Amino acid sequence: MSKFKLFINKHIELCSLMLLAILCIVFLFLGLDFYPLLDVDETRYAIMSRDLANSNDWNVLLLNSVPFLEKPPLYFWLVAVSIKIFGKFSEFAVRFPIALIAAFLVFFTYIFGKKIISRKFGLMSAIILLTSVFYLILSHVAILDMVLTVCIASTLYCGFLSFYSNEKYKKYCWWGFWTFAGLGFLAKGILALAIPLVVMFIYGFLTKKLKDIFKPLHLFIGLIIFFLISLPWHIIMFNDYGWGFINEYFIKHHFARLLTSENLGRKHGFFYFVPVFIVAFMPWTFIFLGSIFEGCKKLLVRFKTASGTLLQKIFVTLEVKNAEQDLLLFSTIYFIVVFGVMSVSSTKLPTYILPALPAAALITGCFWNKSESEIQSKKTITISTYIVAMIFILAAIVASIVYVFLPQSFIELVSPFKYSVLMGCAFVGIYLILKIKTQETLSIFSGYVITMFFVITFAVTNLFSLIYAGGENELVLYSNYASSQDTRLVTFDFAVKPSTKINYNNFVYFITDNDFEKLYSLVSNKLTPTYVIVKNKQVARYGYQDKLDKYLYLIQKGKKYSLYLNKKIPDKNKVLLWIK
Repeated sequence: MSKFKLFINKHIELCSLMLLAILCIVFLFLGLDFYPLLDVDETRYAIMSRDLANSNDWNVLLLNSVPFLEKPPLYFWLVAVSIKIFGKFSEFAVRFPIALIAAFLVFFTYIFGKKIISRKFGLMSAIILLTSVFYLILSHVAILDMVLTVCIASTLYCGFLSFYSNEKYKKYCWWGFWTFAGLGFLAKGILALAIPLVVMFIYGFLTKKLKDIFKPLHLFIGLIIFFLISLPWHIIMFNDYGWGFINEYFIKHHFARLLTSENLGRKHGFFYFVPVFIVAFMPWTFIFLGSIFEGCKKLLVRFKTASGTLLQKIFVTLEVKNAEQDLLLFSTIYFIVVFGVMSVSSTKLPTYILPALPAAALITGCFWNKSESEIQSKKTITISTYIVAMIFILAAIVASIVYVFLPQSFIELVSPFKYSVLMGCAFVGIYLILKIKTQETLSIFSGYVITMFFVITFAVTNLFSLIYAGGENELVLYSNYASSQDTRLVTFDFAVKPSTKINYNNFVYFITDNDFEKLYSLVSNKLTPTYVIVKNKQVARYGYQDKLDKYLYLIQKGKKYSLYLNKKIPDKNKVLLWIK
């Protein structure tokens, strides 16, 4: 054992990097291909990336053969390159680049934390970020939010590192700031630039470092880098699509989405992200809230003892005396700005809170880092861990009771893993309580990591597949039937589901309402076999079965969707065997 410790002490940096590498492999990369692509966004973006990889024009994004002007191309380029490298369109190829950039931010967080405070702090902050619920989940689902998060965090890390670098290296930090800002702009648009600039401005104002932040030499070269990265694609798109591109891309999907969600169905109240964040940052949420509470108490004491005008008292209260306080101030501003921007925006989705998690991880990492020397911090960690443990134990108890009252169809889906999940939740809760008994913060910390290993294992082996089995599997199956011959595919009276495009390469007619006039015009030509997918619940709710039967013949009825054809088939079973 002593030789092992001696080796670790001698090669501490190598061991730290190896630990992070092993954790990233286990938490981010294993299981990427255990479950199919998930509707809506993951499937839509994956299909667009596949079509991009197969095209000769990597500037124009196409969705169902129609130009897609909502998003910039960086995410799609990454996935398309991955598909090219792996040689085929697969779940692993689609998700690999997202897991890779998620791992990049974990390592960058470690390097950032080590440079500012200590190796221990860097490791803790990186592992906290890696094992938070939303970071884990969204690194396994290939959508744009992870790319935006990595770009924003990397931009801000570079900016803050400039204040802890030698004078000759400061320029490289600022060039890194503008490089990641440019990549972020090419991944998600204005938000990737606006958030870092607002954070750095507020931080610079409060710490009186604005001159350093906007030093002309760094700013001039930085802007050149930013525009070289972000402008060419936008210029090409403007040349090809003119003001239509500006209206769709900037006006509608940047500014209008911030002000109104009337046409998107994503309007929620100002405090929508409070409960979302509580779930997103689990299991570290309660320790984060405890650290915020303790920090506010200390700031209040400093504010009360300060003298002068209100503004002077604020500056005295927020005055930093060491690197840890400086980082806490920066991370708090970072968190508040992201949380505030997302809360003010009219358009809200749960995944939008992801960019706040790196800041929360840094704040929580500071709290864990000093927990061994501060009694109050250790007490907060103990109480928080008891809460998390009880959540798992109660979840097991409640789930076992509620199970018998679930619909039969849902019981059939969850029954294969019911007992393993219930026992797992109970085990995790008891395990955390036993870790508390050790009174060692590092031991408790490792308990959280083991807990999240259970969570992500359950997600990749059961949860994601359960979501897919909730109807998307039928859509993929039905579209596969239609793809076997020269046919037409129509979806009727439900939202656009890109999973119908996974195995069907032709144009899909998405009719999102019960427009029978449009449906009849598509199915009336009997010479063209036309498959129609309908949602069973919609048929039952509005009672239009007779209208469907007027032109269509039922081929297969599923639990959620049914497949129809515009011509009568003497033997449906033979036809299904033929078209599979």
